[in-house]
Amino acid sequence: MTNATDNTPLPTPANPGPFGHKLRSQFLFPEDFTQFNHGSYGTFPKAVQDNYFAWHHRTERDPDRWMRRDLKNCLTMIRREIGEFINCDPDSLALVQNTTVGVNTILRSLEFLPGDRILQLSTGFLSVYKTAQYVCDTHKDVKLIEVPITFPMTDKEIVDAVEKTVLDHQALKDGSRIRLAMVDWISSVPSIVHPVKQLTDLLKSHGILVFVDGAHSIGQVPVDLGYLDPDFYITNCHKWLFSVRGSAALYTKKPYQNLIHPTAITGDYGNGFDAEFQWMGTNEYSSLMSIQGALAYRKQFGEDAIINYTHNLAIEGGKTMAKILGSSVLTPHDHQVGNMVNIRLPFKDLLNPKLASPAYLMNLLMDKYNLHTPTFKHGGNMYTRVCAQIYLELSDFVRLGNVWKEIVDEINAESN
Repeated sequence: MTNATDNTPLPTPANPGPFGHKLRSQFLFPEDFTQFNHGSYGTFPKAVQDNYFAWHHRTERDPDRWMRRDLKNCLTMIRREIGEFINCDPDSLALVQNTTVGVNTILRSLEFLPGDRILQLSTGFLSVYKTAQYVCDTHKDVKLIEVPITFPMTDKEIVDAVEKTVLDHQALKDGSRIRLAMVDWISSVPSIVHPVKQLTDLLKSHGILVFVDGAHSIGQVPVDLGYLDPDFYITNCHKWLFSVRGSAALYTKKPYQNLIHPTAITGDYGNGFDAEFQWMGTNEYSSLMSIQGALAYRKQFGEDAIINYTHNLAIEGGKTMAKILGSSVLTPHDHQVGNMVNIRLPFKDLLNPKLASPAYLMNLLMDKYNLHTPTFKHGGNMYTRVCAQIYLELSDFVRLGNVWKEIVDEINAESN
């Protein structure tokens, strides 16, 4: 595989090319800190921060000119750039603060009727689940249907589980219908790349609206909405794309745009999808504008190079940590890994009070080792999720593996 931009071999963990520790200075990390948890909140290079400040200063030099005349045209420009990046009509995009806002925008705009059902996978993000639960709690006879998912699973097993749930529901013949399905592209914990195209096609074949939660997708995997063809899609640009926090893109297929309204209604209500989302009240819009800087920063490397390096680093880093720990990764199939990998932590006793909540391990990692990777329980085991990024190298995973081994050995000694 070669870099599409110049036909040179793509960077790998063994041959990082422009990536690795040499890029640390382009980010804002202190010398003694290594970021292993990019997936939770993202981070951005100094070049994007400069772009953000430039937009902020433009605003403050003449707020009236910016808010009243320039803002909407500039947001349209950003939507056009994102639309080209993910292959969709920019008029089907709205810029919002984050995935949580995007999910609320869709779920709280759609008109759910008695008998409607919302389908979710059990590995879906908690805030998405809670938003769907809120819809059910505030609508008569609207309920959740959960598809139980426990990894490791193959893509076919995931698709089969969803299809079985749909068919089992149809067999009830109780007059209810699955109106909407929430589908993760890349789930958070455990972090798994789902067979999103197969799931989208399957669900649509049963007349179910499909909302793809792509919070972790843009910047981590190639995104082509023309090919995927969801009804709704949301992604955080501030996670893997490198824009400033508070920047996300929401896609709504045109036939449904008349149904969708922002979570905060403004004076543009009733003026159409584009107008309603172009102005969300007096706000700091510079984080949305920083998407321009993020796209420009990535362009110097090329998407193929970034995705190839981070994906392979996650795979090799996960295997390296698992070997150090004498354990395993959750996903034996490499294509189910994006930039995040789940490594089993071989604790002997998961009932140990120190493992009862993530707080003890989180504080230990932060206070003693000055780093953090999230931990979670799944399928009767405990895992940690580790993120690969262009500023990391395989040696960082070796160090992290040894940190976790020290912690695991110490807690296991208490269980003897």
